[in-house]
Amino acid sequence: MKRGFDLIVITAANKAQARGYRAQLKGRVGYVVVPDPGDRRVGSLGATVNVLRKLKTSGRVLIVHSGGDAKRTPAYAAMGKAFVPMKDGRPMLDHIVDEMAKLKLPGASGVVVCCGDVIPYLDYSKVDLAKSGVTGVAYPDGPWQAQRHGVYAVAKENGPGKKEQGKGEREKVVDFLQKPKVTKGTFLIDTGIMYFDWKTAAKMTKLPIAGDIYEEFPKMLLAGFAPFQVAVTPKCEFFHIGSSRELLEKLSSTLCPLPSTLYPLPSTLIDSCAAPLGTLAGENIVTNVPAEYGRVDLKKGECLTALPLGKSEWYFLKYHIDDTFKTDGLWDKHGLSEKMKIVNHERLLKVRKASLKANRTITVTAPVRIDLSGGWSDTPPICQKEGGLVLAAAVRLDGKRPIKVTVAPRADKLVKIVSKDLDRKTVLESQAEIDDHHDPHDWCCLVKSALTVTGFKFGERGLDITISADLPKGSGMGTSSILGAATIAALLGEVDTARVGELTLRLEQEMCTGGGWEDQFAGMTPGVKLLRSRKGERQQIAVEPVQIPVKTLKALKERSALYFTGQKRMARNVLRRVLGFYEENPHGFAKVLIGSVKADAAKAAAALQQGDLETFAGCVNRYWRDKKLLDAGSTNEKVDDIIDLIRPHVAAVTLAGAGGGGFMYILAKSPRELKKVRMVLEKNPPSPASRFYTFDIDNDGMQING
Repeated sequence: MKRGFDLIVITAANKAQARGYRAQLKGRVGYVVVPDPGDRRVGSLGATVNVLRKLKTSGRVLIVHSGGDAKRTPAYAAMGKAFVPMKDGRPMLDHIVDEMAKLKLPGASGVVVCCGDVIPYLDYSKVDLAKSGVTGVAYPDGPWQAQRHGVYAVAKENGPGKKEQGKGEREKVVDFLQKPKVTKGTFLIDTGIMYFDWKTAAKMTKLPIAGDIYEEFPKMLLAGFAPFQVAVTPKCEFFHIGSSRELLEKLSSTLCPLPSTLYPLPSTLIDSCAAPLGTLAGENIVTNVPAEYGRVDLKKGECLTALPLGKSEWYFLKYHIDDTFKTDGLWDKHGLSEKMKIVNHERLLKVRKASLKANRTITVTAPVRIDLSGGWSDTPPICQKEGGLVLAAAVRLDGKRPIKVTVAPRADKLVKIVSKDLDRKTVLESQAEIDDHHDPHDWCCLVKSALTVTGFKFGERGLDITISADLPKGSGMGTSSILGAATIAALLGEVDTARVGELTLRLEQEMCTGGGWEDQFAGMTPGVKLLRSRKGERQQIAVEPVQIPVKTLKALKERSALYFTGQKRMARNVLRRVLGFYEENPHGFAKVLIGSVKADAAKAAAALQQGDLETFAGCVNRYWRDKKLLDAGSTNEKVDDIIDLIRPHVAAVTLAGAGGGGFMYILAKSPRELKKVRMVLEKNPPSPASRFYTFDIDNDGMQING
């Protein structure tokens, strides 16, 4: 699996803590959580033995001990220290696993044990692990560190660790000391990393499930349980958070997703807060606070976290930055041991997700699409009665992804909408303004409809929404639907293709424009693909990538062009006529045409995969014919004039969208003939806006950042 291990095991102190860890690891492959037996702590050695007894695998296994209460860092006690987000947003666990994966295991197998609350940064190339027995990992340091950690003693005449250190050597261990009271000298400090081979692991399964792996186990090893050595690395640095103040010092402001202009305090840590922030006086930690808490105002040094208990209860814990919860009795005073057992981690994660959506700036970009065959079969009620099948390509224009939407938080509760390409802006100041979204001529109708279908309620939070579509209006490239999908994805904070696609259909109904599912799915998914649905009221879209040989792709690029006709068209007008024709269905002709465009979509996809561009061209031409038969308004005199001008040089031509104008896709007979097409149209442009656009297949689909 990724990150260098076949299995990563996270230990937990009890079943409740294990449930929390599993909730946070949901969806990850190769991770398992093992609670200590009897719902009580059994020590790190006992936890290791318990894991080894349960393992059904060999290979490379990492055991991360994470059974602590995190009492001194109540901000993350419900989550566990291993899941504290680091500066890059990833949990500490990910960083630990990344570091452990750098170890070179002898024979490419064995078990590595480490701590879940420490990230050790060291030169792993100098760590020489023994093939048999147990190997600890240490580094040389002075008495101050020795007094606080375990210390390896090796076979040297001048005492523990006395030698020329830092050569990357491996030595036989003769003693292991816990926090020795020393005042001078150099010592081999334990990093908490331990490796043992599978023979030793099998022997360990017979040990009692009890004890500490850094105290009792070294004594067993020194008594002859297994060969015991230590690998010495020149130096090591630890990332460790022991208290709330250390948490603040190391991570302050790094987790706050709000703009620094709103909350610039360098000594404030805000992570997962869906509630509105008021006055924060500094030295504040705010974690996992739901919107229902209300405005958060904190004095200097005050901290706040929330525990979701059971199905609906919240316990709001306010404390001081210097409260220890371990020696001052606050852990017991608040009954946190019992509360941790009933923390609802699903609710906790919902708060984290809601706060990210509420407080982070999200940018979504997307390509546009060329409809190559099968269009109209994706439009209700046609797709519901016939099933849909469309061949489409996601494309960039002039090297860019034309669609871009940014959603950013505001300090107030207003919603500001900016359209960069229209150079227009407005501020919505009420729910009534959002609800007024049924006029497609209203330039911000699309954004208001997106707010509606995503369940946004005015007054919950303020938003700055910026949209742009960097291509001509009425392009026929699926722009409106893809822009709607991008806006929905930005508001949701994720690109869930099925959900966003379905909500885009609802958006178009809210806007009273109507439409099918091709545009949004073609823009959200990468490359050239077949989009398919079965008959039925609820449309579920399957995306089947079309694998085009490299040689064919090259030939396709050398022969293809995308030309803006200069004729702007409104898709809903063509849509109404086609749907009317289908409902009337004279002599069954409409159904025959829908069957024809679907058949050509499948045939064109197969031709591309087989490198047969002539068959592909025939399918595209028939599709253009069938579109005109479905609605004569799919073309007009100016579009026909363009086609007549270039007809001697082209193998296939079609409009990229529903018809009536917009972009035209041209497949020339050869690269030489494509040059002639360019010469003809550049010499005789049908309008001042007409021009060729360079285009490339987009192999990424819709992307989200933030």
